[in-house]
Amino acid sequence: MPNLAANHPQIIHFAIALLLMGVAFRWISLTGKLKFTGPTATTLLILGTIAAVLAVKSGDDAHGPVERIPGVRAAVIEHEDLGKLTKNIFLGVVVLEILALAMTRGGGTARYAKLALVGSGVAGLVGSFYLYEASEHGGEIVYNYAGGPG
Repeated sequence: MPNLAANHPQIIHFAIALLLMGVAFRWISLTGKLKFTGPTATTLLILGTIAAVLAVKSGDDAHGPVERIPGVRAAVIEHEDLGKLTKNIFLGVVVLEILALAMTRGGGTARYAKLALVGSGVAGLVGSFYLYEASEHGGEIVYNYAGGPG
């Protein structure tokens, strides 16, 4: 896979937007009032998780040069750890989304599919918290250590 370091800011901003909107749409879909929100949530969460995987890859590609900035190593490691945790949580969310989709398509019980979607929503909220934390730490690297310019 090519080195994605230069694209980390663009990739991560797509991941943030897609994942947060996906979680919001999942919670709206659980009300049952707007039918389009369920498929929209699934699509956004899958695309956002793909973007998160690419963001972790691009961050891994970028960490070498950034860690050469004096005093930034601990902040970069914490940011990386939070990013990887966030990615893993949203991979779990996608598994729950696909499981719910398979249950409804395979003639399974709608009750269990709904439980999987509620689980996705709850895990999505947890993932959103860690997404925020990873983002905050990334911003700290950029603004406190000038890790983004150039």
